[in-house]
Amino acid sequence: MSGKFDVIIAGAGPTGSTAATILAGKGFKVALIDKAEFPRKKLCGGLLTYKATEVLNKIFGCDVDCLKKQGIINFESPEYSINYRDYNIRDAESSIPFRFVDRIDFDYFLLQKAANAGAQIFTGEEIKECNYQDAEIKTASNRIFKGKYLIGADGVHSTIRRSVPYDKKKWRDDMAATIEIIFDKKDFPREVAKPELYIGHLRAGYIWVFPAKGKVVTGIGALTRCTTDFKKTYMDFLRSQGIANPESMHMQGYPLPYGNFMENPCFGRTLLAGDAAGLVEPLFGEGIFYALQTGRYAAESIARGITENKSPDKFYLERLEKYVFPELRYSNRLRWTLFYSQPLLKHMSFKMMFKSMPRILADMVHGVRSYKFLLKKEWD
Repeated sequence: MSGKFDVIIAGAGPTGSTAATILAGKGFKVALIDKAEFPRKKLCGGLLTYKATEVLNKIFGCDVDCLKKQGIINFESPEYSINYRDYNIRDAESSIPFRFVDRIDFDYFLLQKAANAGAQIFTGEEIKECNYQDAEIKTASNRIFKGKYLIGADGVHSTIRRSVPYDKKKWRDDMAATIEIIFDKKDFPREVAKPELYIGHLRAGYIWVFPAKGKVVTGIGALTRCTTDFKKTYMDFLRSQGIANPESMHMQGYPLPYGNFMENPCFGRTLLAGDAAGLVEPLFGEGIFYALQTGRYAAESIARGITENKSPDKFYLERLEKYVFPELRYSNRLRWTLFYSQPLLKHMSFKMMFKSMPRILADMVHGVRSYKFLLKKEWD
């Protein structure tokens, strides 16, 4: 027996480190467990929206200037580009810069915050078994951890999620596939000074070209069940950008929740959060903010539940329903409206959307406005 804890957290990415920082900071005994040793590589475009920087400041006491001084934010630009295949729909400017991080540095930074708050860190420990009803897990090294509650924050391949009764078909049907290639800046054929999105190459997905410090991050993501010739589409795009032999480049792939979020991620003494519960924005695939915010909600709900001797489920679901689910639902509706209109209107469907109100749409991505009718968004 490795010990009894108030809360066990599976996964030390942004979701888990956020939850651990909050709970340990409130005086609870917390075990944060991850199979990887940190710093570790994590594929991700690395976009930080305004709402993400706000929640980082609230939880970790580190604002944008602090994140820059720490070297966490490595690039920012208020400009962005939306393209339909080779047709440029709009080069525009947001009222708030888009900021980018390298997940190696970002995730390690948050993990150190959790450790400094008092969480006990167990890296290099792969979870093999989970009793979700009793909040108990067993690792590959035969260590057993038992808690009052368990947070499943172990990502899209979550071992914790696989132990609970969930709709596996819905999960599979709304999963996206992604491929990513990262270029040294000097090896990319042109300068990339702002985030670029390319729509129209795929029925339900997009291609991205993002700037980073000394690098260019390119990738493709699409709903798996709507995709054919996925890799070929990506290779053809890179050739159109001037990459002579993209097949020879080092590429990595990973699955991405893409509209399969759980509307009830509570199972006995176990709460799922972040990617493990599919809590990712379904239009552009933004995940970092929802990882931070749902990790926060899960932690604060458990803290309140323990303090008041009540189930945390009600507290967790109330906040998800009020603040998070409306964004995911309306983003999903907007996605399908745009994707279904592609075959009929070609680039016009996107031109009508992005050409007329670029700053307002950027505010939507940043969380200043809601995906629900572009109304002003209030976060807690």
